[in-house]
Amino acid sequence: MAEIKRRDLIVGAGALAAAGGAAVAATSSGSSSSSRSSSSSSSKPLQVDVTKGTPTLPKDHVPYSFPLASAKPTATTPGGTVTELTEKNFPIFKGNDAGVFFLVLKPGALREPHWHPNAWEMDYCVEGKGELGIVTPDGDQREQTLTVGDIGFIPQGWAHYIRNPGPGVMKFVVVFNNSLPNDIGLSTMFGGMPTNTFSQTLGVPAGTLDGARKSPKTLLIVQRRG
Repeated sequence: MAEIKRRDLIVGAGALAAAGGAAVAATSSGSSSSSRSSSSSSSKPLQVDVTKGTPTLPKDHVPYSFPLASAKPTATTPGGTVTELTEKNFPIFKGNDAGVFFLVLKPGALREPHWHPNAWEMDYCVEGKGELGIVTPDGDQREQTLTVGDIGFIPQGWAHYIRNPGPGVMKFVVVFNNSLPNDIGLSTMFGGMPTNTFSQTLGVPAGTLDGARKSPKTLLIVQRRG
């Protein structure tokens, strides 16, 4: 009987101690939480001191940014402008298969039909809207309108054109996977081949195209006439 009482006493004491410990922990936790809450409510937002920790590595003198939209255009025409960013004026592109153009077209202006033998093209519309027309090697065609936030993609070597249907100015950021993208335009072909080859191809009477303009260089952007 005494043994049972002693055992019960020991168990009871253990339970009491555990309960007491839990109560103390809870009180302590509540007090700590309250303290943290009070401290956090009274403290000011954390501010980072950006004046400290100046980098100690030598400065790289190669520029990694370029003012594309505000730079002087590479080509200016009555219908719009093109600013070309290649390895020639942005050296970091060299060896990284990247080139960027900034194309601005006035309402009705056309980026003449052309293709890029050495690069695919991705167009990102940042202002206005543009009509993108593509002809595939299989002889199919597709036209779509890009508005702000849209992208268009033209595989390498595929013929395409870009037109601004209006009413406002159209601005595209044009990306290439070549640091020196080239292109062949329709005006380039017409200027470099006998006129009768086009008359024969198009099935029009000889002499019909004799009055058509033969440019000594790619026209790039053509203004709407009439």
